[in-house]
Amino acid sequence: MTLLLNEVKEAKRLLESRDIGSKPTAALFLLAKYYRQKGDLSKNETIEKLNDFMASCDKHYHPALWEDTIEDIAKKADKYPLREIESIGLTMKELDQIKTLNHLKYEKLVFVMLCHAKLHNILFPDNHGWVNATIPEIYRAARVTVKYRKDKFLYLNDIESTGLISFSARNDNLNLRVNFIDMEGIPVFEISDFRELGYEYLNYYKEGKFARCTECQKLYVRKTNNQKYCEFCARAKKMASDRARMEKLRKKSNSEIAGNP
Repeated sequence: MTLLLNEVKEAKRLLESRDIGSKPTAALFLLAKYYRQKGDLSKNETIEKLNDFMASCDKHYHPALWEDTIEDIAKKADKYPLREIESIGLTMKELDQIKTLNHLKYEKLVFVMLCHAKLHNILFPDNHGWVNATIPEIYRAARVTVKYRKDKFLYLNDIESTGLISFSARNDNLNLRVNFIDMEGIPVFEISDFRELGYEYLNYYKEGKFARCTECQKLYVRKTNNQKYCEFCARAKKMASDRARMEKLRKKSNSEIAGNP
C-alpha cells in the first residue's frame, strides 16, 4: 500500500468497498489502526473485526490460516498513530527553486523529495527536512528510470552539487535532506495523493495528458478521450464483469440441467 496522507479516509473506503487490493496485510494493518485508535477497540475486539472483514471480502477465507498474522497486526496497531492529513501545500518559492535545475528528471526527483520532507516536517517538527523514503522509492514515485544502476547516484550527486539537497554526513547512511523547504509561504499547489508524484508534477505544468481515475482518484496517463479508469481499476472492473457473466452463465446452465425453463 502506497503512503497515505489520510489513513482515516482510506480505512472508511476499505470498509465500504471491501477491496483489500493486492496487499491484504497492509489493508488489515490500516484497518486495525482505525479500529483501535478511532473505534477504541481492544486487541481481541479488533481481531474479531478483522476476521469479519476478511470473511466479507472472500467467501473462501479461513481464519485459522490468518490467525498469527491478524493477532500480530492487532497487537501492534495502537503503536503507530493514524495519519489524518488532507494535503501537503507547496509554495511558489519551492517550485521556482526546483525549476532552476532545468532538467526534467532532476526536477521530478527533487519534487518527490520535497513532498516527503514536508510531510515528515508536519508529522515530526524536529525532522528538519529529512526525506523518509528510500532512493528506489523516490525514483519509482518520480517515474524516473535510468539505464545503469550507478546513474541513480550520479543524478543525486548532480542535484546535491546545486545545494538543493544534501546527504547524511555518515558514510553508512543514504538519507537525503531537502534544503529549500518553505514552511511559512502560501501554498499554490496542494498534494493530497502520493501515489504518482512524478505525474502530479508534470500535470501541474500541463506537460502530458493526465486524468484522475473515477474509481480510485489516482492520476494516470490518458490514452483515449473516453478512458475513465487507471490501468489497475480498469482491470479490476473487467475481472468483476467477467466473474458476474460467468456466474450468470453457470446459473443458467444449472437451471437448464434441472429442467427449468
